[in-house]
Amino acid sequence: MRYLFLLLLTLVSFYSCNSRNKTDANSGQVEADVKITAGRFTLEGQDDITKLVIIDPWQNASGEQLTYYLVPHGKDVPENVPSENVIRIPVRRMICMSTTHLAALSALGATDIIAGASGTDLVYDHTLHKAIEEGIIPDVGYEGSLNKELIVSLRPDLLMAYGVGATSAEYLRKLSEMGVKVMFNADYLEEHPLARCEWIKIFGLLTGKKEKADSLYTAVTHNYLRLAEMVRKSSESKPAVLLGAPWEDVWYISPSNSYIGSLISDAGGRYLFDDLEAPNSMPYAVEAVFKRATTADLWINPGTAESLEDIAEYDHRLAKLPVYKSGDVWNNRNRMKPGGGNDYWESAVFRPDILLADFIYMIHPALLPDHEPYYFIRLR
Repeated sequence: MRYLFLLLLTLVSFYSCNSRNKTDANSGQVEADVKITAGRFTLEGQDDITKLVIIDPWQNASGEQLTYYLVPHGKDVPENVPSENVIRIPVRRMICMSTTHLAALSALGATDIIAGASGTDLVYDHTLHKAIEEGIIPDVGYEGSLNKELIVSLRPDLLMAYGVGATSAEYLRKLSEMGVKVMFNADYLEEHPLARCEWIKIFGLLTGKKEKADSLYTAVTHNYLRLAEMVRKSSESKPAVLLGAPWEDVWYISPSNSYIGSLISDAGGRYLFDDLEAPNSMPYAVEAVFKRATTADLWINPGTAESLEDIAEYDHRLAKLPVYKSGDVWNNRNRMKPGGGNDYWESAVFRPDILLADFIYMIHPALLPDHEPYYFIRLR
């Protein structure tokens, strides 16, 4: 890892960014003078008040917008701003419904405001896990099984939620009626790792750590873009990448315009389903995926497998794939906590530069020969 961090520091010192929302039309990879921006929120500030608009905050939403006004404590709320849309900042007590929200607060050094969380058994962060075990951070439940009484009793200034569909808005509306301020977070719907990382800016505003959040986002963006440019200039081949694994005889395929599709492209790989564009993962029959999979050069994220034997035991047909026989199979299980917490689903959202370095090492190992994978292991 020492080599990686030295490389990233070097890249930051040479970086300058002066253009937005452009990609290399020929390769699909980002260039060093590009800035990828989030597509699911906008920020507009005036007189210390920030207007935050969350755009299409759940899957299959179309034209849905949620507006919040972030108003400092003690400052008067403008007459034209509905009180139910106001969030006083800095937030002093927050309930987080996703481990990625916890990771954002951890990155900003603001974990002291966490009043409760959902799915605490899936938290990887060791400091937070200790607080959970000591009862300092209680588990508030999940969606239909939310402990509403506990949530109200915790007196949160804000509940940071995410919605997998319109039904999420309904159960969270009931919490709002009980006096709980709810904000939807749509970071997981962003299509590029840097766009997803940019949500740290919202947490910076909410916690009074705007400068720290902006600095973190800028540094990570610089690192990521320079790594992507290095790949674009140095790699000639594009190894074919197979993603995922079947579940109950259905293989859910991430589209090419997805978060992980962007990582593969920026790392100089060719995604086997680069012709698929869709808003969500698409179900395929195993046989249909198998046809393409025979041409794969490497395989990334085969479900929960921790060994090649796990894959063969789940479906013996997969052991016949050339990529299985070559052993170039990787999974995101290098940072796991006993019981299920996986840091890939936690801190990686706000360190896409390290994540990209992992992908480069898997796809073009000669470009980062001294890199030690941070989130991934090679299956044996």
